[in-house]
Amino acid sequence: VMCLQQGELSRDKVFPMHPTSINGVEDMSTLAELHEAAIMYNLYLRYQKDCIYTNIGSILAAVNPYKQIPGLYDPAAVDLYSRHHLGELPPHIFAVANECYRCLWKRHDSQCVLISGESGAGKTESTKLLLQFLSVMSQKSAGTAPSERSTRVEQAIIQS
Repeated sequence: VMCLQQGELSRDKVFPMHPTSINGVEDMSTLAELHEAAIMYNLYLRYQKDCIYTNIGSILAAVNPYKQIPGLYDPAAVDLYSRHHLGELPPHIFAVANECYRCLWKRHDSQCVLISGESGAGKTESTKLLLQFLSVMSQKSAGTAPSERSTRVEQAIIQS
């Protein structure tokens, strides 16, 4: 357990801590005690391990790391998440993008992703990453050479 500052607290400011909350979880809907303190503590624990993505059921929460995390968005990560269904790998923006792609192309269902957050939270970066994944997948299905993938589609999307 961590201690950020000492002081006295009234009973209404203290929340129960279930044993499932101690080590952090990938999906917070599995926490036995789901309140603001448990959510913040879980996000804190995961952030300390550079795990910036956490699921809350079907919702993906992202915490801006304000730094580069090696390997998080490289081509190997795109390839890995493209070969798995949502929930089979740790939470990631590519898992959401892949689920959208699968639903769009396999079931022909329209897709919508809501990206919300405060200023500086990483909304624009998350949008770019989601579109980058979709662009790579689209180019793979179209048979475009890897050298051309990051030029035509990504530039058109970023410029729009």
